[in-house]
Amino acid sequence: MRFNKSIMKYSFFIGMIGVSSLCQANVPYIVGTWAGSETETLSGCFNPADDGFNSSSLTLIVKEQSGSSFSGTTDAGGDPFSGTIDVAGNISGTYTFSDTGQSGTFSGTILGTSWSTSTTIVSPGSDGCFGGGTQTLTGGGAAVAAQVEQSRQIVRVTNNIVSQHLATEVASAFSYMPYFDENKIAASSDQKKSQPAAFWGTVSLSEIHEESGINFDTDIYQFVGGLDKRIGDFFIGSALTYAYSETEQKGADSNSQVFGITPYAAYSVTDYMFISGLAGYNYTYIREEISGNDTDVHDYTLEGNLNFYKTFYEALILKSRLGGRFHHTYVSSQGKSADATADEVMWIGDVEMGYRFQNNLISFVGLNYEYFDREESSQKKVEHDGILYMRGGFDYPISSTLTLGAKVQTDLNDEDTDLINGSVTIRMAL
Repeated sequence: MRFNKSIMKYSFFIGMIGVSSLCQANVPYIVGTWAGSETETLSGCFNPADDGFNSSSLTLIVKEQSGSSFSGTTDAGGDPFSGTIDVAGNISGTYTFSDTGQSGTFSGTILGTSWSTSTTIVSPGSDGCFGGGTQTLTGGGAAVAAQVEQSRQIVRVTNNIVSQHLATEVASAFSYMPYFDENKIAASSDQKKSQPAAFWGTVSLSEIHEESGINFDTDIYQFVGGLDKRIGDFFIGSALTYAYSETEQKGADSNSQVFGITPYAAYSVTDYMFISGLAGYNYTYIREEISGNDTDVHDYTLEGNLNFYKTFYEALILKSRLGGRFHHTYVSSQGKSADATADEVMWIGDVEMGYRFQNNLISFVGLNYEYFDREESSQKKVEHDGILYMRGGFDYPISSTLTLGAKVQTDLNDEDTDLINGSVTIRMAL
């Protein structure tokens, strides 16, 4: 199939990665990104330099599959190919190069996450080349991209909940609210050093809708809660995370459970500024409902922030933070052939403006910007981009020991993914 031409060395992208069983057709589902290498032996080329043996890297994109039929294109040239696959993973099909008119056939097998084919040039096209080659490609499970995006959202929600919790609790603990002394926000903050620690908890729902060709929908039901306490100029605590999620993705529906721990600490620098840090570990067990395969995902995070809190005119509240986060994701497949990693370094800027009404209800709106440098082994790509989120909500102190709150957050500029999160929080002094 000579997917790589001698004048132009191709990389092929095949959308997602991997293989799982189609529910009705019971044939392997191969929509995804496949990457590897190709070797070819050519003869009769109009340019003698093209004759002979050569080897190069190769990446393909299988974009669509309906039953046993599939089709895709090359990423570099957009050249089409199509074929069929049977229950045993045997594939065959045809391809065409748009620029030269060369066409040919391919055949081989896909087993697990391994693609092995051979190609034969049927019509040489304008370059005159005859011959063929072999292709050896690998890919992850079809759900890898969905699993990684799910892990990012759970980490994002956990860290944002903890950071926004700290913004209020540290401010209350260290009297950053000079006008609110009569009825401070009840929380896990220890306003009097003799008081015990207190509990807080947040229940949230996240929805992820991906439209970039991977096409999946994920619902995440998440609880984050913990205990914390003021000790001198320090504020320390730890949060636990549990999440259950369901992902709908053609041929790769799955459900998962997540267990995590996130210890955190803050230090008061001035009467309006503090520094904070957190570290987290999440373990995720994912079961693909159609194939029955299971996957383990491990997430490790480190984050540090410089936080500001200021009140004005006895009613206005300004919160902001600047910081950075490192997040490492390791996806471990059942057969290990689909193992994948993703690393991202993220720079965070957050600002929130609130208003306290006479009944002590505080409403707020905020913006959160995340700029990331990201590498993913499964899709062999590097990304540098930024996402802006907007949120709005309220906090209401029912008593001196109990506060209820709620908020909604959504992305504003992610072109491929819709990320929506809604949460309800309770903070209660013990």
